[in-house]
Amino acid sequence: MQIEHAVTSVALIAALAGATGCGARSGPSGEVPEAPSAGASAAGTTQAPATEEPVITVEDFAYELPASVAPGATVTVINEGDATHTVTAEDDSFEAVVAGGGTTTFLAPEQPGDYAVACAYHAGMSGTLTVE
Repeated sequence: MQIEHAVTSVALIAALAGATGCGARSGPSGEVPEAPSAGASAAGTTQAPATEEPVITVEDFAYELPASVAPGATVTVINEGDATHTVTAEDDSFEAVVAGGGTTTFLAPEQPGDYAVACAYHAGMSGTLTVE
């Protein structure tokens, strides 16, 4: 009987220790510190929310380009068709080759401007990538 009582006591102590160990910690005055709000760091400075990665979608032998991308941004290319396509800059500053159903990335140019793009495999597939 004493062994059962000891095991029950140990289990109860472990459960209580676990419950209190995961609780909020209080400061020296006993109050619970406030969690930083979204977009704020622990020091209280506001940070800009993360921007979404720019995406170029290739579908039905056409590009769907973002309105613009930041200089040097990583651009994702998603090919929703079956054929392999490229996103090739007319000035040869960048090129991405993406197989049918695949995804790839490339780095946008550091220099702001409008970049004419075309598919190296399919005449008539063209567009403009704006870097600003």
